[in-house]
Amino acid sequence: MHKFSFRLQGFFWTIVGALCLAALCLVSAAGWAQTPSTTGSARSQQDQAADDALLNKARTLYYSTAKAGLAGFDCTVHPDWLVTFVKANAGTTISSSDPRLVLLNRVAIVLHANLKNGSATLDWNPPTDALTSDQTALVNQMHSASQQSLGGFIQFWTPFVDGSVIPDNSNGLAVTHTASGITFHADANGTSVTEVFSNDLLLEHYDVVMSGTSIKFEPSYKATPQGLLVEHFVANIQKADDPSAPVQQMIVAVQYQTISGFPIPSQLNMEVVGTGVFNVTLSQCTVQR
Repeated sequence: MHKFSFRLQGFFWTIVGALCLAALCLVSAAGWAQTPSTTGSARSQQDQAADDALLNKARTLYYSTAKAGLAGFDCTVHPDWLVTFVKANAGTTISSSDPRLVLLNRVAIVLHANLKNGSATLDWNPPTDALTSDQTALVNQMHSASQQSLGGFIQFWTPFVDGSVIPDNSNGLAVTHTASGITFHADANGTSVTEVFSNDLLLEHYDVVMSGTSIKFEPSYKATPQGLLVEHFVANIQKADDPSAPVQQMIVAVQYQTISGFPIPSQLNMEVVGTGVFNVTLSQCTVQR
């Protein structure tokens, strides 16, 4: 058990590193439209007004938790520990009756998501009966890993659903129009941000370079009565100054449920390609306005 636990912890920390780094970049870049940029060139007032109008139109197309008045939500969390263990320990047969899985499935977990600041905490309540030292170590490791992974998800998901990724205006930005769409770019405070929209104002790429690391997001959206809602991410993470460096790819899929009129996640499937998977179901949810 001890050897497997450390392997599993290593897998989770790979996820945590990717998620938290992405969140750090996104949160740091959220105010980029208000920060003086070194890349924006002089444009005519007419051009800037036209670009501002495009951004205003874009904001009307996307669902926004901030505009809808969703402040947060609480859900019971059900991790798919079997899939996690199987993926983390390829080549080993693991049964659903494995004592480690039985133990972890007895842990009561509640997620508290705060969408005002993109943070999350977990209530983690393990069984009250006496545990061995190995069992305690496993439960504690999975507690820390789950907190970091789900907290990281909420951090990087929030800007895509609260409207933060769409600049307030084009002032100070480098704007490029092509036959296929429009690109906004800014360099500020050591962070480089590039957004690429299609002609239909669908956000296709959200790229951040910060502290020598490049993160290229490719979000996908689905149409809902409330507006476009992000449901899938592919993130490629690489050293920014070394094109030959290996690329770590992260894939996140989000399914939604409607609670009191608000769409919130019901299923999260998070994968660090070649490393492992962490899937969770969210149920018994309540929302805060």
